[in-house]
Amino acid sequence: MNFEELYSNISDHLKLKFLNDIIRKNSALQNEFEHFIQTEKNAIEVVSTSSFMEILTSTKEKYQADFEMVDTENPDWENYHAPRSGYIEEWEAYQYASEQEFEEIFEAFGTEAVNKIIGQKPDELIAMLIGLYEATQDAEIEDEVNSFEDINEYLLSEFEATTNSIIEKLNLSALSERTIVAAIEKFVEYCDAEYPGNPHFVGYFEHLLIALAEKSTEPNQILSIIDKSTIERPAVPELVLLLNKLAGNTSEWLYSAKQFYLTNTEVAKQLLQYYFDTDKDSFVQTANELFKSDKQFWARFLKDYVSVDLDKKLYINVFYQLTVDQKEISHYKKIREYLSEVDLNRLLAEVDWDKAFVVSILEVEKRFENIREIVKKNDDNWHYIELISPILTVYPEFCFQNIKNKTINTIENQRGRNVYERIARWLKLTEKIPGFEIEKRELIMQLYNQKPNLPALKDEMRKAGLMK
Repeated sequence: MNFEELYSNISDHLKLKFLNDIIRKNSALQNEFEHFIQTEKNAIEVVSTSSFMEILTSTKEKYQADFEMVDTENPDWENYHAPRSGYIEEWEAYQYASEQEFEEIFEAFGTEAVNKIIGQKPDELIAMLIGLYEATQDAEIEDEVNSFEDINEYLLSEFEATTNSIIEKLNLSALSERTIVAAIEKFVEYCDAEYPGNPHFVGYFEHLLIALAEKSTEPNQILSIIDKSTIERPAVPELVLLLNKLAGNTSEWLYSAKQFYLTNTEVAKQLLQYYFDTDKDSFVQTANELFKSDKQFWARFLKDYVSVDLDKKLYINVFYQLTVDQKEISHYKKIREYLSEVDLNRLLAEVDWDKAFVVSILEVEKRFENIREIVKKNDDNWHYIELISPILTVYPEFCFQNIKNKTINTIENQRGRNVYERIARWLKLTEKIPGFEIEKRELIMQLYNQKPNLPALKDEMRKAGLMK
């Protein structure tokens, strides 16, 4: 049973008991609850347009100034913390130091933003976020040391990360219905005044608007606000779908989904889910269309939906692509009975760079002679153990001689603890080879008593259980 089912079927008494138990021991929730109740009881104080602009402008000025105070040539070394141990190039240190200063600025903004959520002021939150966005775009920062490819693009990426973090907090909060529509109205008014018909600007705020809309009981009113503005529906496709869903406008939802699914993957996922539940033929048609547009992406999504009974060709295509992309033998096993010899050879050619995975496929097919040829030509492969393991009992003499030659050649040309650990693992493989007991022991003793004396090699051989 998922959460929605559980929550819908549980009594109000138990819900209230849970709320009462956690809120009495959580001061942050108590504070948020107090603001929520006050907003619900009292007449809403909608921020005026002038106040909205004042908050937006002051936020922009403050954070633009903070950004421009960061000196990429002389960062704050006193408070710099290396992100990792070990050697760091000088240019990297300059970049990390500057990034840490920028991150502190965004963290300070995040703290202010959370206070607006707690205070039931989403309209002020939106004003602040717009101001921060414009600060990232208008900040003029010298970067003579070239720490950033494009410093404003970096700031924009941090703005998006900050917004996503705020959305997470918003999703966990309770907002009064009175505040939501007013906040969206203020956002739309500003868009119409400063960014009329600009889909890029609106796009940066779509998921924030979705987080607000999900808490509203007036989806049709929000849709009306959008449609009366210069914001076109294709600029906010996910928001439009959500509002139609919340309003119970199934036909409108489907119409919008059909409009936007080729340009928005989230909309496409929702449409596929809808078709899967209601119209399998349309699901197959749409899934095939999307799969052709981006095989790697849609294979990952469709794997939980496709089946041989639903559409055999699509099923094969999806798991073939997953086999190539993810190198998981379980994916291959799902389709092996449906592949021709030509298909199999094409698959092997596509994954040929990954010899270990090629061998895992050949092992399933019991094509051991092909595996032996791969071992012959790739005994220096980093995944040597995975290559030779499937044929240890099939070609015992070949495998023993191959391991023997590899270990002797390696010990004659390489030194180091890592080398000795690998040699011990190769020798350990010989225990699985039938026969050659005397030869195995002689090889182990030869390496153990290697001259000059190699204590680290002896240690690794003892760890592997080759010597007592």
